[in-house]
Amino acid sequence: MTAEELSELYYITKEIEQLQKELAELQGKRFQNKREWLESKQKDGKTFETVLYDYLCMLQRKRMEAEQFLEAIEDAETRLIIRLRVVNHMKWREIAEELDLERTTISKRFYKFFINSAIKEKKDF
Repeated sequence: MTAEELSELYYITKEIEQLQKELAELQGKRFQNKREWLESKQKDGKTFETVLYDYLCMLQRKRMEAEQFLEAIEDAETRLIIRLRVVNHMKWREIAEELDLERTTISKRFYKFFINSAIKEKKDF
């Protein structure tokens, strides 16, 4: 997994939260107004709710893949740096303050991990 792919994790997580809220609202409306819910069915018989749910499942699979990637990083400090950057969407300065390290040290470790991963991936190929 590349840094760019992993960087999508923050936005995927936010999108999952939004879809969950929207689905909860739709489920509430479904029970309040059965006629409106039935009218929302598409030509293929799927409801808007079902389409959203399918998309939510796909995003959750992507999130799971990213989490498994993070879990496989052996060095705890590197793993934490990457998690704070991509999951928590923190700035380099914030991460440096959190870990009591220099900002440049944090960014170097982040990018070094992905450069080494790319080199290892090419060797394995």
